Amino acid sequence: MNLNNQKNLILGMAVGMKLEQLAPFFLSLEKAGYRGDICLCVADLDPSTLSFLRARQVNLIPFRKAYLKHKWSRLADIGKWFMKPHQRRQFDEQILLTYIHLHCARHVYCREYLAECGGIYDRVMLADTRDILFQKDPFDFEMADGLTVFVEDSSAKIGSCFTNSTWIRDGFGEKILEKLSDKTIYCSGTIFGSPENMAEYFERVLEVYATYRPRQTIDQATHNYIMHLQPPAGWRPFDNDNGPVLTMAKMKAEQIRFDERGFIVNAEGRVYSTLHQYDRHPELALRLLERLT
Repeated sequence: MNLNNQKNLILGMAVGMKLEQLAPFFLSLEKAGYRGDICLCVADLDPSTLSFLRARQVNLIPFRKAYLKHKWSRLADIGKWFMKPHQRRQFDEQILLTYIHLHCARHVYCREYLAECGGIYDRVMLADTRDILFQKDPFDFEMADGLTVFVEDSSAKIGSCFTNSTWIRDGFGEKILEKLSDKTIYCSGTIFGSPENMAEYFERVLEVYATYRPRQTIDQATHNYIMHLQPPAGWRPFDNDNGPVLTMAKMKAEQIRFDERGFIVNAEGRVYSTLHQYDRHPELALRLLERLT
């Protein structure tokens, strides 16, 4: 795939992270030959981390601090009924930012960034930053016309995973959990699409946040709610075994395949571009990090 004619963007978040937590993401990305842009929503970073990011010309969007607790945000909702429709939408988003989880709030800022700058990009990746390593350019695969998403290890189901089932129950209630209990888990930390695809996804996510409101609603739960119950048109899900992204948290060490060069490969023998949650395998993580020095 020829990446030279594409202009790509990675969107992410870095809040309260130290340089040693962020550096592997960027060093592996550089070693993989990525030449696109990066934009991070940031807060509470020390000077050395900020200098590291600015030296790499990362676009930094500061998080605004919350100003209302959840119980007061519901009271503040009363005022919106005296507003015009366009004012009500702006008000909803500002109130939303006061109580949703930071991982959810990033969707507001990413959507705003795409609204302003998305027209110059061909492809966009929404990525976690603390636990991702790259083996090659993350955009080096054939994408669908719609959103591209990734299933975690197929043996894991939402109902049998304590963490994911708790997130679904807390955010959407017991009835939705029952509907999704036997479903596979989609990962919210690696999502690809065109700027239009991603903007539509962010809009849908924010609609869900505004509807369900609880502070406990987290991006992973919302992602699975949408993908299983309201999937976008033209979307493409990749299994963990045959796509360009490997989500590793629920895998056993013996499931991980290597080629003769030591790269981690999928069932077809192709090198994974992106290794997500590699740090859940401490011995392997040390080997992977040694490559960056």
